[in-house]
Formats: sequence, C-alpha cells, structure tokens
Amino acid sequence: MGEGFAMHRVYTRDGEIDLCEEVRQGDVILIPRGYHGPSTTAPGYDLYYLNVLAGPGEDRTMAFCDDPAHSWIRVSWDDQVPDPRLPLSTAAGPA
Repeated sequence: MGEGFAMHRVYTRDGEIDLCEEVRQGDVILIPRGYHGPSTTAPGYDLYYLNVLAGPGEDRTMAFCDDPAHSWIRVSWDDQVPDPRLPLSTAAGPA
C-alpha cells in the first residue's frame, strides 16, 4: 500500500469554498456545492476516484455542470485521438 496520497480540489466561483486537500486510502470528500478537480496522485501510485451524486432535489439526475471558466477544455478534445488505454473497464467487467 505504501505512503501514496492524492490531492483533490473543491471550489465555488464566489470563493466561499476553496480547498485543496490531501487524501489517502479510504478518505471521503463531501462537495456541498460548486466544482471539483483536478484530482491527482503522487508519482508511482494509482488513483481510483469514485464520484457519487446525491442531493435534496426530487428529481435525481446524473447531470453535471462544468465551470464556465474552463469550458474551452471540452472543446479542445474534439480533435484528439482517444487514449487507447480507456476505458479501463466496461459494463461486462475489466477490459
């Protein structure tokens, strides 16, 4: 298991929340609102990130919302060749 760790950012556009926290195996981060990411790990370690959406709304959706300040990133993907390593697993199990 070693001493691996990751860093995870959570923030809101108004700056009320602005955290960059160290996380280790078994840690949980609550994101009450705003945006999250990037998440990155120390060299030589793997990072598995499980995102669970929940909230008080009556209609549950898997909708996401990009930070408008970074919306250009998604457009930049249009001309990129998909990484052949992805997906790492499928609905039927590991690739």
